[in-house]
Amino acid sequence: MKRHKLVGAFAVLALVSAMSSVAVARTSTPSVAPTRGVTNDTITVGGLGYAAFYQDSAVGAQARFDKANNNNEIPGGRKINFLGFRDDGSDQNKNLDEGRKLVQDDGVFAVVPVSTPFLGAADFFAQNKVPFIGWGISSGFCENPFGFGFSGCLVPENPKTASSTWGDLIKKGNFNGDTKGKTAAVIAEDNDSGKAGVKVITASAKAGGFKVVYNKNPIPPLPATVSDYTPFANDIMSSNNGKPPDVVFLTLAVNNVNGLQNKLLELGYQGVLTNAVGYDPRIAAQYVGSSVFIQFNAFESAQQGNTAMQQIIDEIKAVKPDQILTQPVLAGYLSADMFIQMLKKTGKNLTETRFLRAANRNFKYELKDVVGSISFPAGHTNGGTCGTLVESDGTNYSIRVPFSCYKHVKVG
Repeated sequence: MKRHKLVGAFAVLALVSAMSSVAVARTSTPSVAPTRGVTNDTITVGGLGYAAFYQDSAVGAQARFDKANNNNEIPGGRKINFLGFRDDGSDQNKNLDEGRKLVQDDGVFAVVPVSTPFLGAADFFAQNKVPFIGWGISSGFCENPFGFGFSGCLVPENPKTASSTWGDLIKKGNFNGDTKGKTAAVIAEDNDSGKAGVKVITASAKAGGFKVVYNKNPIPPLPATVSDYTPFANDIMSSNNGKPPDVVFLTLAVNNVNGLQNKLLELGYQGVLTNAVGYDPRIAAQYVGSSVFIQFNAFESAQQGNTAMQQIIDEIKAVKPDQILTQPVLAGYLSADMFIQMLKKTGKNLTETRFLRAANRNFKYELKDVVGSISFPAGHTNGGTCGTLVESDGTNYSIRVPFSCYKHVKVG
């Protein structure tokens, strides 16, 4: 997917504001077209993403929308009408098709939550003035004033800055704060997110004090499958002057993390393996000994007195009592929560223009003890700087390094 151009996107937004101002200035009173997805009583939204990995986002979003509806949180007394989650099947073209259906067939005001690396609909949303809110794991959230990630823009196509978070967490959790002379490999998939991810995580690893001896994105992304990870594993095993690096950052989807990690272990790798997808009780047994980076606080913090996290868990369980607590379910909740805060800032006179103006003018989002702060418009180009490091014992997770926030660093 080509990156949505900053100048073009902001020009569309500026034109919308200008036209609105001209209309107000006229002496005659033109008829006002209804705002798509908005009535006196409801605001219609729908989710979009790769259901095989992120379907739980819908449960988290529903939990937050139910809370808002039950407590009359939305200005003007409106209720959120959530249509559920459309599946893009891990395909950019289908993502665009499903995005069009949400707007043209379902008539949504906004797309919430969005959870996918394959955001082919980003340009379409911007062209049609459709706000989209979600987990910023696609470059479509970057340099686009219509896209809002609760943790900002995480994978810009040409990143200038990165968060030191992952590198610093590994430094603390696995090397007792001392990475002098330590080396790292960073590997990702051969797509836009992977290309950006290699640059961003390389900068993070360097910020943690590691010498990066390998940083490539050669692995085929979904829906492709890899039959043999040996070539990739061999390259990593010899990347440190013929020896393995001290840590491998696996910036990959679940299937590729599992395949490459298992091959590295089979070849005798004894260093630190770290990924950002292995926080899920259903697959905990696959990540024994691995350090898993998450961009928010861990559900386990509720057991340590984090009342904010416990409240979220309770709300999720109220929607679906047997819901497994995963990263996507929390991402859906946070996406919905940020959208609700934007609605509150906009006020009861809800239009696309007023919403986008409110969201892009010094809007700051944070859920204390759960996720760090992000501000817009800066969040269209920068990601958040907070996170947690967890590890699995095969059944359950424990917090290796508690939730904290770090710093932005330069890329390159």
